[in-house]
Amino acid sequence: DPAQPITIILDGPNYLRWSSAMKSFLKGRKLWRIVTGDKPTPVKRQDETHDSFADRLEDRDSANHRILTWFTSTSLPLVNMHFSRFDLAKEAWDFLASRYTSADLAHQYQFLSTLNRLHQESGQSIDEFHSQMSYYWGLLAVSEPKWHSLTELISEETRHLSITSQQSPFITAATQRPDNSKRPRCTHCNKFEHTVKTCYDIIGRPPGKSPGPKHAAATTTAPFGSESASHIHQLSMADLEALFNQVLSRTGSSAMSATSGNT
Repeated sequence: DPAQPITIILDGPNYLRWSSAMKSFLKGRKLWRIVTGDKPTPVKRQDETHDSFADRLEDRDSANHRILTWFTSTSLPLVNMHFSRFDLAKEAWDFLASRYTSADLAHQYQFLSTLNRLHQESGQSIDEFHSQMSYYWGLLAVSEPKWHSLTELISEETRHLSITSQQSPFITAATQRPDNSKRPRCTHCNKFEHTVKTCYDIIGRPPGKSPGPKHAAATTTAPFGSESASHIHQLSMADLEALFNQVLSRTGSSAMSATSGNT
């Protein structure tokens, strides 16, 4: 068995090329079903001896670890350093697939930046340059974000922002319990903010004096009635930009951490 079955060395961004070549090699060796999990672990037959069953298990384990060895020999240390925790080739393969085929905005940005910097080198043929461009355009297509999930996230963030911005100071104040220990309180009417000497129930209300907090509270709570449904909060451009940056950071953080060392 070759120590290095394919010439492509996995570095992260070239995962699609590496996985395609490795898959083709393993199919040629009739080992691909071990990677996919379609070939189950041997089970002892009723008429099979213990030694025969042990040999079949050993053959399966040998094939599994040959595949893991090939994964290691065709990848950079920053990639294969994770393989030590895997006992099965399928586990390592699934790990690589989930790490390097994430469809998100971070991968799109990386591939768009690479395409923007790409130019035909001196002596490079048109066919070679076209193949290089086509490869990165293929990666860009695979990295297309899952817009359905992104739309749901934006919708949820917008709803939360709208509810927060519509919450009035009256509601906020009502949820906070004031410290009444230092507030003056009338011993006649048991109300705060005045004493018995200045209680209007005793000395009467001066002409032109406002009726007090009762009517004010009623006026304050009026917008939360039937008319409030028509006042829909409108997001400003600054709100939308901040919201989009938050969504971008959520969807791209995992992919950026996976690819930051490869750029």
